[in-house]
Amino acid sequence: MKTKGHRNEDQEHEANLGASIDALFIRCPRLHGFMVGSAVPSGEGFALPPESGLFVSEVSIDPSCSFDSAVRHFRAIAVALATLIDECPEAGELLRERTFARVLH
Repeated sequence: MKTKGHRNEDQEHEANLGASIDALFIRCPRLHGFMVGSAVPSGEGFALPPESGLFVSEVSIDPSCSFDSAVRHFRAIAVALATLIDECPEAGELLRERTFARVLH
């Protein structure tokens, strides 16, 4: 059973995660969304720090982006999530098996 202190800590971690993801979408205006999981479906995606056991896949970027711009978006995702995991190891579990989207329909 989680104590009140653990719930507050979980809420703080979730808020930090939300702020980091929001900042990522602001920095990458053509990024539509991405998924973080434990395995790379269909072999496409990229790994986060090895100790996290996480992979990013299903990255959706505006089709009008150039190749170089798309690569910058991929790097921005990797750096943002790796930094988040480095600063808050609990974030790895919060990221696992989640999809992040700029807009939910």
